[in-house]
Amino acid sequence: MKVNLQQLAPYCLADPDFFEHPDRFSDAGQRFPAADRPAPEGWRRTEHGLWVSLRPRDVTLPAQGWKIHVSARLDDAARVCDIVADHCLTARIPFKLLRSRRVAHLLNSKYADRTGSGKLLTVYPPDEAALARTLPALSAALTGTAGAYILSDLRYGDSGVFVRYGGFAERTVVDADGLRVPAVQAPDGSLVPDRRGTSFTLPPWVEVPEVLRGDFERWRDGDSDGDFPYEVSGALHYSNGGGVYRARDTRTGRQVVLREARPHAGLDRDGDDAVTRLRREHIMLQRLQGLDCVPELVEHRQAWEHHFLVEEYVEGATLLDTMLQRQPLVQPDPDPVAVAQYTAWVLDVVDRIDRALTAVHERGVRYGDLHPGNVLLRPDGRVVLVDFELATDLGDPRPLPLGAPGFTPPEHLSGAAADRHLLDRIRLWLLLPLDVNPQVEPYRVATLVDEVERLYPLPDGFGAGLLRRLRQDAPPLGTARDTAGRLLTADRPDWPAIRDSLVAGILACASPGRSDRLFPGDPQQFADGGLSLAHGAAGVLHALHRAGATIPGEHVDWLVDASRRAARPRPGLYTGLHGVASILHDLGRTAEALEILDRAAPLEAEAPGAALLDGQAGIALTLLRFARLTGDPALRARADRATAALTGLLDGDGPLRPPAQGGLLRGTTGAALLFLHRYEETGDPAYLDRAGQALHRDAARGEHLPNGTFQLVEGGRYLLNLDAGSGGIAMVAASYLRHRGDPALSAVIDGVRRGCRVVLLRQPGLLRGRASLITTLTALRHPDDEDILRDHVRRLAWHARTHHGHLAFPGTQLLRLSADMATGSAGVLLALSSAFESTGAPLPYLDPRSTTPLSTPRR
Repeated sequence: MKVNLQQLAPYCLADPDFFEHPDRFSDAGQRFPAADRPAPEGWRRTEHGLWVSLRPRDVTLPAQGWKIHVSARLDDAARVCDIVADHCLTARIPFKLLRSRRVAHLLNSKYADRTGSGKLLTVYPPDEAALARTLPALSAALTGTAGAYILSDLRYGDSGVFVRYGGFAERTVVDADGLRVPAVQAPDGSLVPDRRGTSFTLPPWVEVPEVLRGDFERWRDGDSDGDFPYEVSGALHYSNGGGVYRARDTRTGRQVVLREARPHAGLDRDGDDAVTRLRREHIMLQRLQGLDCVPELVEHRQAWEHHFLVEEYVEGATLLDTMLQRQPLVQPDPDPVAVAQYTAWVLDVVDRIDRALTAVHERGVRYGDLHPGNVLLRPDGRVVLVDFELATDLGDPRPLPLGAPGFTPPEHLSGAAADRHLLDRIRLWLLLPLDVNPQVEPYRVATLVDEVERLYPLPDGFGAGLLRRLRQDAPPLGTARDTAGRLLTADRPDWPAIRDSLVAGILACASPGRSDRLFPGDPQQFADGGLSLAHGAAGVLHALHRAGATIPGEHVDWLVDASRRAARPRPGLYTGLHGVASILHDLGRTAEALEILDRAAPLEAEAPGAALLDGQAGIALTLLRFARLTGDPALRARADRATAALTGLLDGDGPLRPPAQGGLLRGTTGAALLFLHRYEETGDPAYLDRAGQALHRDAARGEHLPNGTFQLVEGGRYLLNLDAGSGGIAMVAASYLRHRGDPALSAVIDGVRRGCRVVLLRQPGLLRGRASLITTLTALRHPDDEDILRDHVRRLAWHARTHHGHLAFPGTQLLRLSADMATGSAGVLLALSSAFESTGAPLPYLDPRSTTPLSTPRR
């Protein structure tokens, strides 16, 4: 599943180095007085994450119903919390509120999740009579206040009070995409997703209460503005501050762009909302009219509550999209002619952006928001700069209140110097599109500049000049070099030194005193309880064990304790208890592993999917392993049930939902791996037949491309990785081909090997990055690929960071460092261990070999 910036942003607040739960970020001195009130007699007060909840002890809430949300401006937020809290305490109605002004600012910022934006308090009327009393009372008490419109809700009157029907109790269900989501109960007793989108929705069985009927009818009939002469044809971009839409002027037929701003929403660091920035953008665009490098301004118009800046629609593509189409290093064995042509194009397009910036500066304007998504290239090659919401007077000394990741200038730069710095960041990015902060990572900038001079035929002095400009006012580089990069780029990499540095870095960031996680990793680990194979402690300990590291006993104890205390344990190999049990056995804790596997037994039916990641394939492989180890017939029976369910899926019947994606972890390749294990255990050719069937089913999701590669196709993207790409299919297919020839699967392997010859990869991780290709090439082990394998190891230096003197790697979208197996240092350690030491497949069960039984069968 692709994770967007809105989902990740809250996890980037509390720690500058690692993803961290947002409830750990500091808001001392900004807490709302209402959040710190002691609970009155007869009330229970709890604090969970960003919210403080109060509930009368003698009030029992239903599992679902109409909930009230209250929105307010930041300046009114503390007073509104007091008003609503006073009412609820008097009326004995349960409620919760955000704990601080800083939290309220965060959840209503530009890059916050739009589905939750604006929610300051939530009130839980126990029945419709209480709802009918509470709504008018709150609306009257809050007269004169206003806040961001809560997109998922129905507004009550003209106030900052909103309502939505949804769950009060925490219940979940697996949706059509295989994700566990909040749920409500339908009249037939089934659980269905509790939709929390960007528009008000009502379950079909719910009647609208009388107190809401007028507002509901107005919503149903639509808020019309007969004077709005634009017909929207599609959305170009969304943020919490509003959308950007392509539209047609109904008066003239002209194509235009509507830049929307929502009042009180999309706050920046200074607290300005989207409307304030839109007004500034209007002023700046008026100043710049007549330049062909900025869009023509049509008008500024308000419709309903929202403001719109109307501009010409510029035909063309963004610099980001154009780079992706032209970049030769994403092809296997890049053609030197294509590389030279691309280099010439980069130099030319940067020169055109430079001229556009000069024209803007001559009008006394600092652009501010220069990044590849804000540069458009017309079909004739002319450059157009768009999105001037951060533009200011050229002499304005203030730092930017917002900025795109990877394209924010140092705070000491302002005016033209700040824009020129961003232009140099684009120069480097077009040649090697990796995020780097020259002020924070001066040595890594030098490594990347060295690499672009190695890869491209650039003019003499290009690299030296670029490095000098990017590193202005940064700490002196001196004679020191990139420690992390030096380990990986040596002619003969020192594997023991690389291994020791990775291990030391992973162990140094452990927090055994915490209960929510042991090692920092992807934010997903907070949903997994910090224990899973993919993102939690199990995966990190697995990597350390495979690398031969000494693992502190307290770390293994932490994993055991976390598995025992998990309030909502999950099944699954990579996401739940089955993976934990497997790793604990490897670490010599077989008794605890069997205990955890027993706890997982009643959860196995909750995994309706087939995937190796979290479904029946991973469950069956784990049960099969422990059945072999122990001789326990109950474990064998559980493994047989899961195997039968996967057989039913391939036959088109049974309870399992067909996978929505392909690949090793998400498709039917995981089932193929299971059937190979069963075949090697029993010799029954029917299992080999099933393995081939499952592999071909997944391979049918892919394409043999003109460049000779074979890749899976997902949402218009071509994927080669181990997670949902073709790399994992090739690895399992290679095991299959040891037993039976299959020209189609042999062609898949050849296409994957060809794909692994690409130069440019943005992510370093094991499941979706460069370490994924290292693992694939190591498993396929063809003599013609040895040089390519060494190149990938060396190019890990492009991604590597030095953290407190140790080698470390960034995780999802390169926003923070990660130690986990799926995205971070533990996964890279696994891949390199496999490559340097030939220790076999780094992921559990990838090599279908028999497991030695325990000396004493389990009774």
